[in-house]
Amino acid sequence: MPDETDNHADFTGSGSEMSFSSLFSSLSEPVFIVDPEGIILYANAAFCTRFCRTQPECTGQNYYDLLSPELAEQRSIMVREVLRSRNPVSWDDEWEGRILRNTVYPAQLRQGEISQLLVIALDITDIGLLVKNEKVFSKSVINAIPGSFYVIDPGGKFTAWNNYIRDQVVGKHESEMGDIIGMEYIHQDDRQMMTEKIRNIIEAGDELITEARILVHGGPEFRTLLMTGSRMMINENPYLIGVGIDITERKEAEEELNRQIQHMRALKEIDNTIRGTTDIYLSLKSILECTLSELQIDAADLFLFDSNSNTFRFVAGRGFSSTTYERESIQLREGDARGVFLEQKVLHIKNLADGGKEYIPASLIESEGFVEYYAIPLIVKGYVSGLFEIFQRKPYTIKQDSLDFLHNLAGQAAMAIEDYQMIRKLHHANQDLLLAYDATIEGWSHALDLRDKETEGHTQRVTEMTVKLARAAGINDPELAHIRRGALLHDIGKMGVPDSILLKHEGLTDQESTVMSRHPAVAFELLSPIAYLHPALDIPYCHHEKWDGSGYPRGLKGEQIPYAARLFAIVDVWDALCSDRPYHKGWSQEKVLAHISSLSGKHFDPKVVELFLNLIQGSSC
Repeated sequence: MPDETDNHADFTGSGSEMSFSSLFSSLSEPVFIVDPEGIILYANAAFCTRFCRTQPECTGQNYYDLLSPELAEQRSIMVREVLRSRNPVSWDDEWEGRILRNTVYPAQLRQGEISQLLVIALDITDIGLLVKNEKVFSKSVINAIPGSFYVIDPGGKFTAWNNYIRDQVVGKHESEMGDIIGMEYIHQDDRQMMTEKIRNIIEAGDELITEARILVHGGPEFRTLLMTGSRMMINENPYLIGVGIDITERKEAEEELNRQIQHMRALKEIDNTIRGTTDIYLSLKSILECTLSELQIDAADLFLFDSNSNTFRFVAGRGFSSTTYERESIQLREGDARGVFLEQKVLHIKNLADGGKEYIPASLIESEGFVEYYAIPLIVKGYVSGLFEIFQRKPYTIKQDSLDFLHNLAGQAAMAIEDYQMIRKLHHANQDLLLAYDATIEGWSHALDLRDKETEGHTQRVTEMTVKLARAAGINDPELAHIRRGALLHDIGKMGVPDSILLKHEGLTDQESTVMSRHPAVAFELLSPIAYLHPALDIPYCHHEKWDGSGYPRGLKGEQIPYAARLFAIVDVWDALCSDRPYHKGWSQEKVLAHISSLSGKHFDPKVVELFLNLIQGSSC
């Protein structure tokens, strides 16, 4: 009884040849039988018509002789595989524009060895073209993706990919690609992140949406891809199938936009600093710190140009390892190469070791290890006002937007210098004006002393003592300046008193006293139109007011009297009593102080009396 599990048959053995011939001879598809060496033992009419013309011509021929050497070798390998595995093998061939699916079946002899092979060639042209076109279409669609298409196995290896990965990433010919590529084409900083995400997707089914940098041809250049994908089961194994869209240009544009926004913010902060301070060093410091942080510059400094001495004077620096350079100025002499700084051109030296020592001290280059150098003149109203220097310790490729920002920083520095110079000029002009005012005031007071010889020197003495007393009272310097001017002008109102009254040695009549008592009001009338002297009016207008309200011209009382006038009043009386006058001999210091003490709370502010006595103790009139 035959073995029901035996899938092999003896096609040409005794008793079977006739049945085999009748079975296959009428088939329109080629069918033939060969031995393990390829000798044709039988061929139906369809085979003979296609390959040999007649059946006798086919029988006994070697099948491999009907093929090209290359194709014969491939078919020989397949036959050997059937002999080894004892299982059918199929392959597709193109023959005269038709697609044939060839299947080789083994036949088993009694001894259990295979000595015959049945080959059936089915014409699957219509089906094959459909499948082939579908594959071509699918491949075309995949290759049309503006980025990568990939299949990643559970081990994190790329097992399938499109032309983008082959051409743009790996950079190898199809024949050189191999079966798999690994994570070595992922940027080193992104590998761990990608490995973890791939593991989570394959194990847990998460979705992939992330950005990753892909090295081009092994690096260092890279492209940024938006990677998307999901898990798919292939042959019961989980794989990641995904697409990576190239967003490099978008990322670069986004980064450039962010840089520009950050640069605008930095320039705004610098502008606020410049406008918010008159300290040139603070403004320039903020510019230098911004230069180093925003542009990754190693060191930078700023110089102011003094046209009188033809010298660039160092004012600020950042990023230097020592302070020796900060003490150095650049004095330009005839023939000095650094005269190029005055030509309003940017100087760029890519290698200081080769051509920088005529511009930068060799000791600085060596001690700091500087390699590259930029010098940008600072221009104010068409003239060089300073110099902005940039140093790098390694070669530095500066992008155009960064170079533009650097020039903007130079413009900010020039603006800060312009403001500084303008403020200095205004300050000097103001100082000159103040000196002129004060000289005029002193001239007026001296003229008054000359008019009344008997009181000559009085104004200077009371001015000095009043300033001392005010300083002892804790009054600040700006206020002291006003007190000094008020003391110098305290009797300016006597310009309105006739000489007959002012210079009279005898006692004044009531009418004359009335005229004399108007001099504080006259002082107010003379000085109040002058805005500059408004803060100094208290003394000329109120120095004859008394603490108890019995003074003139307005009868002010207590703290209604301005503090400066209260200070001056006690000094004025002290000097008048200490000095010789035509109508009395000067008193002793002891007597004067006793008199002043007796008037505390009446004529004078008690606290001012105490302050004055503490100040004057031990001195003489």
